[in-house]
Amino acid sequence: MKMRTNTFTQAIRAGKKQIGLWASLSNSYSAEVLATAGYDWMLLDMEHSPNEIPLVMGQLQALAASSTTAIVRPDWNDAVKVKRLLDIGAPGLLFPMVQSVAEAERAVAATRYPPRGIRGVSGATRANSFGRVTDYFDRVEDETAVLVQLETRQAMDQASCRLGARHAGGQETDGKGRPGRHLGV
Repeated sequence: MKMRTNTFTQAIRAGKKQIGLWASLSNSYSAEVLATAGYDWMLLDMEHSPNEIPLVMGQLQALAASSTTAIVRPDWNDAVKVKRLLDIGAPGLLFPMVQSVAEAERAVAATRYPPRGIRGVSGATRANSFGRVTDYFDRVEDETAVLVQLETRQAMDQASCRLGARHAGGQETDGKGRPGRHLGV
């Protein structure tokens, strides 16, 4: 079995607009309802909702049969949590409150296997269909969407942070309308 193409990452690289929604309901049933509503992506929020890894896994399972790509926003840039989210099959992550190039680089490193990162290796996870996806380790880096949120003036002032994250292989975003709140807009 071959690794599934991440249509979100593929579309972003091709410069195609993507329409999505944020889901904070922390429930696989609601994720299933939304999965076939025609969105390109759905963000499963762990930062400002009671989502935990088992709940996120249920939501990923609900989205798996649809064409909607799941993006998970962990509550923090925590390499252990990132590893666990990727191991349960999160096809993309949005890292909140990134303040510097170093934080963006740590986020990307948490999604990459050595020598390009620090993600621990397991040969049998949900993400690789318990070892059945034969090209997983060759393709996972290209198929995983890595996005960072710049939410404060400090982060916005460090424009090189965006370049650092992109250079390290990730995508970029400036948050869900949140920078304006910190900038007085």
